[in-house]
Amino acid sequence: MCGVVSVLSSASVRAQSTSLVPPAMLLGAASARAVDAAASSPGVVPSPPAAAASPPPPPEPRAPSPLPEIAAVFPGFIVHGSGVWLQHRNQTAQRLLLLEGAALLTTFASGFMLFRTGAARDVVGPSALGAVAGVGTFGVSFLANVYAAWAPRDGFGDPLRTLPLLESSAGYLYVYDPQFEHRHFATAQVVGRLLAWRLAANVAVAPGQGNERVELGAGYRVLGPRGPGDAAGSDGSYLEPRVAFSDHRFERDGFSNSVIELALEGRLDVDRYLPDVRGAFFQGEAGYARQAFRYDLPGPNPTEWTSLLLAHVGFGLYLGNRGDRQTGGEVQLYYDHRHDGFAGGLKVNGLGSGPAGHFGILGSYQLTPEWGVRLRTEAGSAYSLGLDAVLRTW
Repeated sequence: MCGVVSVLSSASVRAQSTSLVPPAMLLGAASARAVDAAASSPGVVPSPPAAAASPPPPPEPRAPSPLPEIAAVFPGFIVHGSGVWLQHRNQTAQRLLLLEGAALLTTFASGFMLFRTGAARDVVGPSALGAVAGVGTFGVSFLANVYAAWAPRDGFGDPLRTLPLLESSAGYLYVYDPQFEHRHFATAQVVGRLLAWRLAANVAVAPGQGNERVELGAGYRVLGPRGPGDAAGSDGSYLEPRVAFSDHRFERDGFSNSVIELALEGRLDVDRYLPDVRGAFFQGEAGYARQAFRYDLPGPNPTEWTSLLLAHVGFGLYLGNRGDRQTGGEVQLYYDHRHDGFAGGLKVNGLGSGPAGHFGILGSYQLTPEWGVRLRTEAGSAYSLGLDAVLRTW
């Protein structure tokens, strides 16, 4: 009887000690015993653990370089996305072709509306804006098509995700306008940013020539990178409504003009639309302005009011700024529809002379986080070239 009690007591102790072991340890021990048993069995080789799944390799290009790069220019000018299609980047090719199609549809629809209504006053504004948007989108789509085929996959740089508190510049501007004598201008600009707010002032003076232009502006950054005191942006895309006032005096010529404007300005990084393209952006603006001309004549000085359509379409590249080191910049090729600046409207033969705006290139580069340079050139009825030294305060 005592022997039976001893055996039962021993079994109970072993059961209690086993129940204190976590199930995972029991399963691990069982697995280890199974592997040991398989290894000790003759002719049985244990299978190795499964390797981590690796992403599939990119598809081979349909044509070797430089054929895709050449195709991006022609026939890429007619069929956007030809170059990247030869690189076997089908999604990018499809989206470029869709962008081109939307541009052509908008252009033809706006042109048809202008033709059918005889450019009636009630529809000329929206129709002209649609035409500018269509033609401009076609142009930037072609530039994006070339960039996507030619540029490295990670681009040439990154955008700033936090903007400086203060940016000031001083420089020189040369203007060639066959209608006026002024040529040489001293320029200065100050831009201040705090959180989502932006204030700007810009002045250009031709010493001894009686010509000066003053611009004041303010904006609120709804989306995108902002000034100090706010979180950094995810990329360079932004949306900013703004108001501005400018006054341009032509004392020797006996008149001046003032402009009050309201506009919506925005930027979209290309990789938001073309996921495999980095380091570039689309730029755009649309707005409305009222312009007043005042003439220095004997007696009561008459004032003439006109309206201005504001539109801007551009394509640009980021340069440097890797790791947000604040040393780098950007360059942008653009079309601007406004006529009240130094470049004015495009002067060409035929119907395009007068209504069209001007083209320009704007580039800036920070050699250090504080010091940089900015270069700008525009071509319309006049030609301008400006160079500025830039100082940033963070």
